[in-house]
Amino acid sequence: MLLIAISFSLISCEKLLMKPKPKTDNISIFNEYAKLVKEKYAMLEFKNVDIDFLTDSIAPSITNEMSTDSLFSKLAIITKRLRDGHSSLIGIYVSLNMEQVATFDILAGYPIAFNDTILQENYVGPTVAPSIKRISVTDEENSIDVIYGTLPQDNQLSYIRIPSFNIQLSDEQLETIFSEIKGSTGCIIDVRGNGGGNPSLSTKFASYFMSETTYTGYERFKIGPNKNDFKDSPSNVTPANSENRYTNPVVVLTDRGCYSATTTLAYNLNPLSQVTFMGQRTGGGSGSVADGFLANGWQWSLSTSEFIDHLGNHLDDGINPDIEVAFDNLDKTHDEILDAAIAHLQ
Repeated sequence: MLLIAISFSLISCEKLLMKPKPKTDNISIFNEYAKLVKEKYAMLEFKNVDIDFLTDSIAPSITNEMSTDSLFSKLAIITKRLRDGHSSLIGIYVSLNMEQVATFDILAGYPIAFNDTILQENYVGPTVAPSIKRISVTDEENSIDVIYGTLPQDNQLSYIRIPSFNIQLSDEQLETIFSEIKGSTGCIIDVRGNGGGNPSLSTKFASYFMSETTYTGYERFKIGPNKNDFKDSPSNVTPANSENRYTNPVVVLTDRGCYSATTTLAYNLNPLSQVTFMGQRTGGGSGSVADGFLANGWQWSLSTSEFIDHLGNHLDDGINPDIEVAFDNLDKTHDEILDAAIAHLQ
């Protein structure tokens, strides 16, 4: 009898501890996503989003009878209003076993500012620049080359191109690159089209250009559900422990495709007096990202922090270069942005 009573008691306790199954009707999914954005997204104020007004204006149009595709399109309004390439909503098998993605297009409306064919045929290819060297690395999808060496247009100037930070570059490889360019009078860092990857790699790369510990700004983390639940984390970068640190003049080439970990590179280098940014406005993407799934299986990602640079500037919408240069994609023999950087360093 005692055993039966104990068993019944354990079953009762287990039932009390079980969480209720989340609701997956349209109205519940809308409310779940609206609550997530309100409580987790870090830049509502900076992006000028009145989340209560936005969600209240959409809510009356949400019904449990509407199609799954229609529900996704309503949630996508919220996602795109954040104007944040790090924040997205992915609807799994929304219609006809297809995947729908809602996010902000950071490239829309901005000019092209890089052409790899022009670069290879006129500046860094083996026939025109035999002194240029390559380290072949692999990102998540493709094999790419990190390029370094001196330019044929002026063999006193060095050039480094990093197409992605979503790669592995060892300390030995970084030492090889910087030992190669150490004697140049100026260096061009080309990160156009670099959509980011590992911020630790971009910070380590930036540390080679520092002669002293440098305050670069602070990251502002959303740590709770309320409007003012934030915590600031200062950022200081220590110079690389290397004899090959580079402190001569530097020009960083940018375009709208510079995003995420490339923004990390930008805010780490921006305080340095010998560094000039040239080209087009960057794409931004300054924050850390959290992700998860709604009760119906749709995947969400949201920026849960933002970075404020050493001058107090919000960086998530991008950074303007010190010197803006237009790019003529019809001229197949010149890269106007790279030419301007060479002239600047000369």
